[in-house]
Amino acid sequence: MHTGVLIPIRGFPRFLEETLDSVLAQDPDEVVVVDDGSFEPLRSDRVRVVRRDVPGGPGAARATGLEALGDVDVIALCDADDTWEPGCLAALADGLRAEPGAAAAFGRATVVGIDGRPTGERWQEPAGGLHEPAAFYAHNPIPTSCSAIRRSALERAGGFAAPDVVAEDWDLWLRLPGPLLCVPAARIRYRRHPGGLTADVERLARAQLALHERHAQLVGAAAAQQAQAADRRALSRARARRVLGRTGSGQAAPARTPTPRDRRAAR
Repeated sequence: MHTGVLIPIRGFPRFLEETLDSVLAQDPDEVVVVDDGSFEPLRSDRVRVVRRDVPGGPGAARATGLEALGDVDVIALCDADDTWEPGCLAALADGLRAEPGAAAAFGRATVVGIDGRPTGERWQEPAGGLHEPAAFYAHNPIPTSCSAIRRSALERAGGFAAPDVVAEDWDLWLRLPGPLLCVPAARIRYRRHPGGLTADVERLARAQLALHERHAQLVGAAAAQQAQAADRRALSRARARRVLGRTGSGQAAPARTPTPRDRRAAR
């Protein structure tokens, strides 16, 4: 089983070297870093770098990277601010070998801050084993940087490209043509920082509502309506905070860092 790794990045690669250390230590067959239209082109003598001249977000960047990968059977994902724990890639690959019907495998995350220390935030942890995509309609407990997808399943799902720049990974999980395998032994360190896409709670809530409307056929009408109602409440709260945060000059005040409660409401 040949495995390639895709790492999208845009802008200043503050944590990229740490990410690459953790990935390269696990001996994948290929690693492609996609520069998603950074103002200054990214260069690296450690891995292959491909560039998009126009930014398109993580999904579009991964689609570009997929074209650059060779003949690999499995595509593992890692974001440029996260790190793999030792043995993560092997655990995901072993899981897919053991469950040939699984479209993808995923593990678990320890949430850390900019300094790399655990924040104490708890990430939802599904039980080990197979889960149908519909199980992840209401909430997305899958850490993107701790996932590996069979190329054949990815192609059947239509690839990485998604309608939204945020929640594009969640959209993929719901499109996959088979169950997803939870492998508890596979772990990453997921970094929270103000520059991350998930820091914008209003944008997340808006994307989540669109996602739930788009994939409502996966669940019953009652479950779809319940999820969408929760999305609208989260979106209303986020908009209210933005309005209340405006200064007397009419300019938006600097966005505060979302709390774990904010993120759970918009995830």
